[in-house]
Amino acid sequence: MKRTMTIRTLATALGVLAAAGVLQAQANKQPTTKPASNLDFWLNRAKTADSSKQVNPMEQGKNPFAAAQFPFQREDALPGVVELSDGRVVAGGVYTTREKPWEIWIEAEKRWRQIPFLNCLSINAVVLEEKMEQRWRWKEMGVPEKVFTGKEYPFRIFEWKLHLIDDSYLQGTVKGQPVYVETVAGKTFGPLVLHERFSGPDGMSLKEAVYVKRVIVSRRLFDQFKDASLDAQPTVSSKRTGTEAQAPSDDGEAKDAQPKNVPKPVTPKIKVVEPPVFK
Repeated sequence: MKRTMTIRTLATALGVLAAAGVLQAQANKQPTTKPASNLDFWLNRAKTADSSKQVNPMEQGKNPFAAAQFPFQREDALPGVVELSDGRVVAGGVYTTREKPWEIWIEAEKRWRQIPFLNCLSINAVVLEEKMEQRWRWKEMGVPEKVFTGKEYPFRIFEWKLHLIDDSYLQGTVKGQPVYVETVAGKTFGPLVLHERFSGPDGMSLKEAVYVKRVIVSRRLFDQFKDASLDAQPTVSSKRTGTEAQAPSDDGEAKDAQPKNVPKPVTPKIKVVEPPVFK
């Protein structure tokens, strides 16, 4: 019994001596002078980085949004194309008013929806009405009688259909919001206004009143059309011939021109939803 107590006492003493040695060693490592500030304290404890280790650039991967690939002046510009109603396609960095989402009025919900441009795959024009209006004026002040001048002007009413990245759609009214295209040459094309109503000047025809047909955010279409000049863009007409060029469709795919009077082969339609890329 006494022998067991002696062993326990000896073990306790050895433990106390070991703890005292550790505390003494830590005290010796601490600086003798008090640091002037917390910054000096942490700087003294900082470790120098090892510059001898070389990182292989191939192991780091490749940044798909590098500035060398999309040298746009606007950091919020998205690579894509804008197709006009006359068939011209403008490729470049597409953007709208800075820090402003797309505001669209949904009549069925009786409320405004704010959609960031990053959430949009495409924006398509839906023409609800288009016609040539007769220009008129009041006969004289206080007389509610219209006098037509014999001149006509183009008139359209639009809604806009947004295709979102979750493959959902929103269609409603946009009250005049601009879209710009910055080409690879550094030129800005726009503003092209997405509005609810459009009235052209007297004497202009509906065909001459060009509007934005669709806006597509797509890196592939940007690469396809970025080097083409604006005057040499492919055109889209209602009567397709075998010599017509390709133009982007609503989902960002290119429509292949078919020879005249040759039936198009029936193939399963695969819908490809391409997420937007941005800088």
